[in-house]
Amino acid sequence: KCGPFSSRATIECLHRPGTLCLTARRAAPSPFRPSRARTMGVFDALFGGPKFNASKCKTALRLCVGRVKLLRNKKANAVVNLKREIADLLNAGKVDSARVRVEAVLREEATLEAFEVLDLFCELLVVRLPLIESTKDLPADLKEAVATVVYAARRVADEIPELKEVKTQFAGKYGSQYVAACGEDATASACGVSELAMTKLALAPPSKEARLEALRTVAAERGARFDEAKMAEALEDRRTSDANATFSKPPEGESRGEESGGVKRDAQKRSATFADAGQAAAAARAAAADA
Repeated sequence: KCGPFSSRATIECLHRPGTLCLTARRAAPSPFRPSRARTMGVFDALFGGPKFNASKCKTALRLCVGRVKLLRNKKANAVVNLKREIADLLNAGKVDSARVRVEAVLREEATLEAFEVLDLFCELLVVRLPLIESTKDLPADLKEAVATVVYAARRVADEIPELKEVKTQFAGKYGSQYVAACGEDATASACGVSELAMTKLALAPPSKEARLEALRTVAAERGARFDEAKMAEALEDRRTSDANATFSKPPEGESRGEESGGVKRDAQKRSATFADAGQAAAAARAAAADA
């Protein structure tokens, strides 16, 4: 049949033997061609996500080193300003405000110590990256450095976003299960994460003794008035009120026996050690199955 744009002469040629029908046809629409991004997404799903790229990993690590140095200078200046404010509050007799501000000082100082460890490990990984690229398994002398950088990526990625790329690269090298095990508190120590980094990046509030010692140090450095007995009493009252608020009601659906059993299981996980990334990945899968 002729197309809708055929002329009368063309239609008549159908009845004449030996003639060609020059029918005008519309251009057929081009078939759908998926974009490169969608194609790569399918490939990633089929072949397990991104692969390890030594060049990208090295660039991200160097960017981490530069950003950590800037943040260390910034936080050091912030600590100086906070201590000055605390001294002014102590001289003004505002004990409660000084007690709150000193927690910020302790947090910043702890982060500074963690950043110092992170800076050291990032520089070490930049130097040893050719060894990581040439070997299939994780070198024993780099176990702590890799695990600590991955652990920090989950906790300070807001301040150091380049750690996300480093974490992705190590996931491509050693597996996502190993990276997940390094990021969990229950298995981080067994993966080789630095104990100092875990302590300094912990979310637990500082103890009464630590806050009292920090206030005593600030008062001595700045020559501020400091009534240690009054401050200790205020900290004790605050600690008692927090404890009463915490233990006023037990968690629903959880008995004390179950709670103690969970603590024992966490302690057993912390005491274990993983010889390689495969064991850490197996522990991460087991923890996910228990959850």
